[in-house]
Amino acid sequence: MLLIPVIIINLILIVGSYRNPDELPGVFGIKPAVVLSGSMEPVIRVGDMIFIHNTDTDLLKEGDVICYLSSGKAITHRIAGVTAGEEGEVRYVTRGDANNTEDRLPVTADQIQGIWKGGRIGGLGSMILFMQTTTGMILFIICPLLLFLLWDIWRRRRADQEEASHTAQLEAELAALKAERESKERKP
Repeated sequence: MLLIPVIIINLILIVGSYRNPDELPGVFGIKPAVVLSGSMEPVIRVGDMIFIHNTDTDLLKEGDVICYLSSGKAITHRIAGVTAGEEGEVRYVTRGDANNTEDRLPVTADQIQGIWKGGRIGGLGSMILFMQTTTGMILFIICPLLLFLLWDIWRRRRADQEEASHTAQLEAELAALKAERESKERKP
């Protein structure tokens, strides 16, 4: 049962990332993301699946954990401070909980993908990444399909054998009834 939602999430990630490579893919304002680094440990661990929620960037404050894009990569860090840029635009100074210093470049509102509100599933991200490999596709897609096909072939053969056995029984009963009737007809 766990496999179905995992496959759905994986498909959403794949299709959404191809459809719009400048945004994290998501459904109903929630964007699943796989954690690849330990910069937010121990709160968020490598291999976790986290859920990023769309947010109004004007509501963000120091201490919020945000996900933003930098050089095409999604980064999830905590807001360490809020500053103003050269033209008065809001910029967010971020830092990973496990890092010693703030991130080198401040984050602008247009980079922000959303806010992390604490939703995570430990290890699910690693499983999804594995499913995107050739070995993962074989194990999670091809093998189940082959097992289903083999089960269906076995089930059909078994049904055919049961039907043939039932038919043979009926034919044997019919032959016995015919023989009984013939023997009664011969007796005067």
